[in-house]
Amino acid sequence: MQFKARTRRKPVGLTSLIDVIFLLLLFFMLASSFTRYQSLDLSSGGEGGGASERPAYLRIHASEKLDLNGRPILKADMPDLFSALKENSIVAIWSGPDANVQDVVDVMSAARRSGLKSVLVTGQ
Repeated sequence: MQFKARTRRKPVGLTSLIDVIFLLLLFFMLASSFTRYQSLDLSSGGEGGGASERPAYLRIHASEKLDLNGRPILKADMPDLFSALKENSIVAIWSGPDANVQDVVDVMSAARRSGLKSVLVTGQ
Protein backbone atom coordinates (compact mmCIF):
# COMPACT_ATOMS: atom_id res chain seq x y z
CA MET A 1 0.00 0.00 0.00
CA GLN A 2 1.43 3.29 -1.11
CA PHE A 3 0.55 6.59 0.42
CA LYS A 4 0.66 9.79 -1.57
CA ALA A 5 1.74 12.89 0.15
CA ARG A 6 -1.00 15.46 0.21
CA THR A 7 -0.13 18.65 -1.55
CA ARG A 8 -1.28 21.84 0.03
CA ARG A 9 -3.32 24.05 -2.19
CA LYS A 10 -2.59 27.72 -2.27
CA PRO A 11 -5.40 29.91 -1.00
CA VAL A 12 -7.15 31.89 -3.72
CA GLY A 13 -5.74 35.37 -3.88
CA LEU A 14 -8.32 38.15 -3.65
CA THR A 15 -6.08 40.79 -5.16
CA SER A 16 -6.94 39.91 -8.74
CA LEU A 17 -10.66 39.68 -7.88
CA ILE A 18 -10.57 43.15 -6.33
CA ASP A 19 -8.82 44.50 -9.43
CA VAL A 20 -11.50 43.08 -11.71
CA ILE A 21 -14.29 44.51 -9.55
CA PHE A 22 -12.57 47.90 -9.53
CA LEU A 23 -12.24 47.86 -13.33
CA LEU A 24 -15.93 46.94 -13.73
CA LEU A 25 -16.95 49.71 -11.35
CA LEU A 26 -14.79 52.19 -13.23
CA PHE A 27 -16.23 51.08 -16.57
CA PHE A 28 -19.85 51.42 -15.47
CA MET A 29 -19.22 54.79 -13.85
CA LEU A 30 -17.68 56.14 -17.04
CA ALA A 31 -20.27 54.54 -19.32
CA SER A 32 -23.33 55.77 -17.45
CA SER A 33 -24.89 59.20 -17.55
CA PHE A 34 -25.92 61.09 -14.44
CA THR A 35 -28.01 63.75 -16.13
CA ARG A 36 -31.43 64.43 -14.73
CA TYR A 37 -34.23 63.77 -17.18
CA GLN A 38 -37.42 65.76 -17.04
CA SER A 39 -40.80 64.48 -18.00
CA LEU A 40 -43.50 66.15 -20.00
CA ASP A 41 -47.08 65.10 -19.32
CA LEU A 42 -48.87 63.71 -22.32
CA SER A 43 -52.39 62.47 -22.55
CA SER A 44 -53.92 60.23 -25.13
CA GLY A 45 -56.93 61.25 -27.14
CA GLY A 46 -60.24 60.98 -25.39
CA GLU A 47 -63.68 60.42 -26.79
CA GLY A 48 -64.11 62.27 -30.02
CA GLY A 49 -66.86 64.75 -30.39
CA GLY A 50 -65.31 67.00 -32.99
CA ALA A 51 -63.32 70.09 -32.35
CA SER A 52 -65.49 72.86 -30.97
CA GLU A 53 -62.87 75.47 -31.74
CA ARG A 54 -60.30 75.77 -34.46
CA PRO A 55 -56.75 75.14 -33.21
CA ALA A 56 -53.83 77.46 -33.78
CA TYR A 57 -51.39 75.82 -36.17
CA LEU A 58 -47.71 75.97 -35.24
CA ARG A 59 -45.20 74.53 -37.70
CA ILE A 60 -41.61 73.70 -36.75
CA HIS A 61 -39.55 73.67 -39.93
CA ALA A 62 -36.09 73.71 -38.32
CA SER A 63 -34.48 74.78 -35.06
CA GLU A 64 -35.03 78.51 -35.48
CA LYS A 65 -37.62 78.45 -38.24
CA LEU A 66 -41.15 78.43 -36.80
CA ASP A 67 -44.46 79.86 -37.91
CA LEU A 68 -47.79 80.27 -36.14
CA ASN A 69 -50.84 80.29 -38.40
CA GLY A 70 -48.56 81.04 -41.36
CA ARG A 71 -46.68 83.96 -39.75
CA PRO A 72 -42.98 83.46 -38.90
CA ILE A 73 -42.19 83.65 -35.18
CA LEU A 74 -39.15 83.35 -32.92
CA LYS A 75 -38.76 80.83 -30.09
CA ALA A 76 -38.36 83.67 -27.62
CA ASP A 77 -41.79 85.06 -28.58
CA MET A 78 -43.66 81.79 -28.02
CA PRO A 79 -44.79 82.39 -24.40
CA ASP A 80 -46.31 85.77 -25.30
CA LEU A 81 -48.00 84.40 -28.40
CA PHE A 82 -49.39 81.40 -26.52
CA SER A 83 -50.70 83.66 -23.77
CA ALA A 84 -52.53 85.69 -26.39
CA LEU A 85 -54.25 82.49 -27.61
CA LYS A 86 -56.31 82.02 -24.44
CA GLU A 87 -59.61 82.16 -26.28
CA ASN A 88 -58.20 79.76 -28.88
CA SER A 89 -56.82 77.34 -26.32
CA ILE A 90 -55.84 74.46 -28.60
CA VAL A 91 -52.51 74.42 -30.46
CA ALA A 92 -51.63 71.89 -33.16
CA ILE A 93 -47.88 71.41 -33.49
CA TRP A 94 -46.48 70.04 -36.73
CA SER A 95 -42.84 69.03 -36.84
CA GLY A 96 -41.17 69.00 -40.22
CA PRO A 97 -38.42 66.69 -41.43
CA ASP A 98 -35.66 69.11 -40.35
CA ALA A 99 -37.04 69.64 -36.83
CA ASN A 100 -35.40 67.72 -34.01
CA VAL A 101 -37.00 66.33 -30.86
CA GLN A 102 -35.66 69.12 -28.64
CA ASP A 103 -37.45 71.73 -30.77
CA VAL A 104 -40.76 69.91 -30.34
CA VAL A 105 -40.22 69.54 -26.58
CA ASP A 106 -39.36 73.26 -26.27
CA VAL A 107 -42.57 74.23 -28.05
CA MET A 108 -44.67 71.80 -25.98
CA SER A 109 -43.13 73.09 -22.74
CA ALA A 110 -43.84 76.70 -23.68
CA ALA A 111 -47.43 75.77 -24.54
CA ARG A 112 -47.97 73.97 -21.22
CA ARG A 113 -46.40 76.80 -19.19
CA SER A 114 -48.69 79.35 -20.81
CA GLY A 115 -51.75 77.40 -19.68
CA LEU A 116 -53.13 76.17 -22.98
CA LYS A 117 -55.89 73.60 -22.63
CA SER A 118 -54.74 71.18 -25.29
CA VAL A 119 -51.66 70.56 -27.42
CA LEU A 120 -51.87 68.31 -30.47
CA VAL A 121 -48.63 66.95 -31.97
CA THR A 122 -48.16 65.63 -35.48
CA GLY A 123 -45.23 65.32 -37.81
CA GLN A 124 -43.54 63.55 -40.65
